[in-house]
Amino acid sequence: FHTFKKPPFDFEAYRKTQSYSNTPLDGVWARAPYLHNGAVPTLWDLLQLPENRPKRFYKGFNVFDETKVGFVTSGPEAEKQGWLLDTALLGNGNGGHLYGTELSEQQKWELIEFMKTL
Repeated sequence: FHTFKKPPFDFEAYRKTQSYSNTPLDGVWARAPYLHNGAVPTLWDLLQLPENRPKRFYKGFNVFDETKVGFVTSGPEAEKQGWLLDTALLGNGNGGHLYGTELSEQQKWELIEFMKTL
């Protein structure tokens, strides 16, 4: 039996910053769709400029896209089993989050392969 002098989590060490605290990246491959509102279906799409990301896609079809790391969002089965997300609607935006968009195509694929290992 182990007795702690302090609780295992010292919450007094944290302070409120009025900012967003993201989740760790481990298992990021299993957290699709991406962004706080799920408006980006794959890691590949997230690495594209916002204007090049899918504008409308089907969510709810839980077939994993191992290449782009996310879910399959098009095709007859996705349309049948999913529901259409339109990023033009209020609250569904997929803009911002530009990190990685400046990478070359090869660098993006290399980053995705690395992120699959987390």
